[in-house]
Amino acid sequence: MKTKFLIVPVVFSALLLASCGGSYSSDSSGTSNSYGSSNNNYGKTTDDTMKKDTNSNSQVSTLSEKDVLATVKSKLDSDVVVMLPKSIPLSSNKYYLSAMTTSSPDEYNVIFYETKSPISVNSSDLRDTAKATPLATVSGKNYATEQEAADATGHMDNVNTGMNGVDLGSGITGYSDAGAGSTFLNWAEGRWSMGVRNTTSADPQDSIDLAKKIVAKLEQETLPAPHQVGGMKLEAAPNRADGNIISWQEGKTDYIVSGFADPLDGITITTSFTE
Repeated sequence: MKTKFLIVPVVFSALLLASCGGSYSSDSSGTSNSYGSSNNNYGKTTDDTMKKDTNSNSQVSTLSEKDVLATVKSKLDSDVVVMLPKSIPLSSNKYYLSAMTTSSPDEYNVIFYETKSPISVNSSDLRDTAKATPLATVSGKNYATEQEAADATGHMDNVNTGMNGVDLGSGITGYSDAGAGSTFLNWAEGRWSMGVRNTTSADPQDSIDLAKKIVAKLEQETLPAPHQVGGMKLEAAPNRADGNIISWQEGKTDYIVSGFADPLDGITITTSFTE
């Protein structure tokens, strides 16, 4: 009988320790895996990823990228069919993934952040720029008609025509245009229209180089198949997150990836919808 009484407090203490936690990380190893774009190593997602964060004074539990995305989905309450990416690149495996969510019957919105220490989904700490940096916004929105949804994607018709054709590789030709202090290099792939913008004072080769990288990347990765159209507008100038947007139609619904500083990271996020 004495032995049984000694076991109970030990088990009870262990249960108390296991109940602590609630912050989230996309680094499932804690030290070596990275979802960042700096080394194109997007790591692994595992089911047994709850761990103790040794860098946190509070010793809170952290979760993998996969579990963060599952938590995000559980927070959304909308009539829109929720679709989320399966990968959000971080700039370093030292950082953590978190998100801020909002939703309504006709729309949902998720801002993904990388953080220096674990921060829970929807925590007010995400508004502190010293603690969290926005990476990208993912959203879905319902429209009254399919035509409204198609128009909202920013899809451009007849972009594979015109003068000044540029070979972008893989048998794809881009066509340049200019206006209002900007230059544009546009092309189409399937039901997608794509465009790279820059200023007229910038080197035109910057737009060509980015376009070629996009075409090459899409030879290895697959964009979502829109029903009916998709549009991609990207900035050749670095760190112009406000001008980067990728959107595609699914009937009366549009899905959007925006607010990403690196165009190639935005494409990585978008193609991960199809994984």
